[in-house]
Amino acid sequence: MKRIIIIGAVAALIALIAFRLINNKKDIDAAKTSSVQFQTTPVVDVQPVSYKRLDQNLVLLGTVESQNEGNIIAEIRGKLQNFNLVLGTYVKKGQQVGYVQDPVQGVIVENNQTAVENAKREMERYDRLLKGGAVTQETYQKFKDQYATAILNTKQQQRVLGNGAVLAPISGYVYDKKVQNGEFVAVGAVLASVINLQNLKLVVNVPEQAVYQLQPGDKAKITAQAFPGVSFSGSVHYVSPKGDDLHNYPVEIYIANNSKNQLKAGTLANANFTFKQGVAGLFIPRRALVGGADSASVYVVQNNVARLRKIRLGYDNGDQYQVLDGLKQGEPVVINGQLNLTNGAKVTVNQNSSVQGKADTSVAVNP
Repeated sequence: MKRIIIIGAVAALIALIAFRLINNKKDIDAAKTSSVQFQTTPVVDVQPVSYKRLDQNLVLLGTVESQNEGNIIAEIRGKLQNFNLVLGTYVKKGQQVGYVQDPVQGVIVENNQTAVENAKREMERYDRLLKGGAVTQETYQKFKDQYATAILNTKQQQRVLGNGAVLAPISGYVYDKKVQNGEFVAVGAVLASVINLQNLKLVVNVPEQAVYQLQPGDKAKITAQAFPGVSFSGSVHYVSPKGDDLHNYPVEIYIANNSKNQLKAGTLANANFTFKQGVAGLFIPRRALVGGADSASVYVVQNNVARLRKIRLGYDNGDQYQVLDGLKQGEPVVINGQLNLTNGAKVTVNQNSSVQGKADTSVAVNP
């Protein structure tokens, strides 16, 4: 009897253990299922589209260039002489920095000089004969005219030979030297290059939404990392009438260089513009964008479903984009978590972000 009781107790214990294991397995499976379901619904942060009025400050990066630079060239062919320029040398406009001697022209000039001397001797001889009555006035005049013609030919040839002088085209610093003294050079050969740093220009590409507010004479503040805390005054000189494929327009800004903090050509610098009329409209954070600015889209959350919507952008102040078309004020756009989204995906809105669907009627003014 006791044995039967023991066997029954053991069987009951085994049954209890089996029941507990089965229940634990159900709990574990339910937890796994719940976890999987939670992970398949992305959590996103949203922010309502807001109306703002901003001062339109525009900062654009460009490259400093010289307004005035030129090449020293050879006007005739020949051997380069007295060309002793050193890089960094300052030259003045019209300064002779060398000479090109054409050996052929040299021979011609020498021959012409000999012809002048011979013509002069003949003229003087016939002058004596005329005075002695040995020749007529017409004969003497013939040799006198030959002498005048020889002088004219020599002067013309010397004028041509004078083009061999190598002159600086502008005042400035020599920054490139391509040939050495004594080399034979061709007509039009570039011998060296000169740059003037007194007047510079900054070339920047201005986006379409801002270029219509620019005109020649507008002021710009120029800054460069090379001179922290220093600003240069600039004035818009040229606004291109034609933009590129990305709707950017080249603009040239003239800069008066600073003798104390002298900018060099090729330096990167920023042009800072402030447009008084400002810009007003609907704005979204830059981080809400999906795709590039030229083909922008955002995810809009409607009833916990993310809908991809194409939009058209306007003014860009660096952190925010103006929306010209595609969104309404107050619509919640996804600002974080869109990398895991597809059009039509169900989402869970983070309760710590802006409230889904809440209309934003405030007007933000940037002082």
